[in-house]
Amino acid sequence: MSSFNRHAIVAVAFTVSVLLLLVAHRGVSPPPHSLSDPNAPPLPFRESPATRGKPRYIFVDLGANRADSLEVFLQNPGAKFQYDFPRPSWATHEEAEIFLFEANPVFNGHLVKAKEACDERGIKVSIFPSTVVDVRDTIRTFFMDTVNDAHDYWGSSIYASHPDAVRSGAKGTDLTGVNIATWLLRNTLPRDFVVVKMDIEGAEYEVIPHMADMGAWVVMDHLLVEWHGAGVGGGSPEEIQLREDRAAAAKNKLIQEGVKMPAYDSGA
Repeated sequence: MSSFNRHAIVAVAFTVSVLLLLVAHRGVSPPPHSLSDPNAPPLPFRESPATRGKPRYIFVDLGANRADSLEVFLQNPGAKFQYDFPRPSWATHEEAEIFLFEANPVFNGHLVKAKEACDERGIKVSIFPSTVVDVRDTIRTFFMDTVNDAHDYWGSSIYASHPDAVRSGAKGTDLTGVNIATWLLRNTLPRDFVVVKMDIEGAEYEVIPHMADMGAWVVMDHLLVEWHGAGVGGGSPEEIQLREDRAAAAKNKLIQEGVKMPAYDSGA
């Protein structure tokens, strides 16, 4: 071993000895390192700028039908109707994360094809086919409209009393229901720009009061509701009026909390 190496080793050993003496003199022990000591506390996590949370632009389509409102949202040529859905200044419609909920199984194939087409364009779309927008996670009987072929069976509903369901013989099928207020609270954040479009054939008179009860306003920026009349759910005049009053109170509460709820009617 060369003289230089011996001197270097001696210098390192001397430095370590001095540090140990200082630690012992002060009555403290060296801080444990989580990488070398399995009993040491983990080092604090420091989020890098690259992974730090950023706001998302989110479009939730409740009652997506054959994805026709998706076509409108994306402003595709030949869309069924025209409507300029709200968006933040920092994102385009194509940059949104899109979630499509539709109960009618007739449109399952259409939703899959829409997702596939958007995937090819780099547009993020998640689909929830044969899924009822509800106030609880449950199994819900859904009544099919089989007579309005020209209007994409728009009278399909959770209510057997819906006029189009009655005309169709009120054929019910059991589908998965999702608590949409809880879903929103679990899957979006206040920093996100969240637009919810709702066209659910009368179920809005249950869902909107539940949204207000759950405080879902904390994650919603815009709620666009196509109202169908409180009588769709059936019942006595008093029950219908109560349903309407509850929905009106819930709408006012959501607006007071900052949710924008302009008049919306697709005409589709």
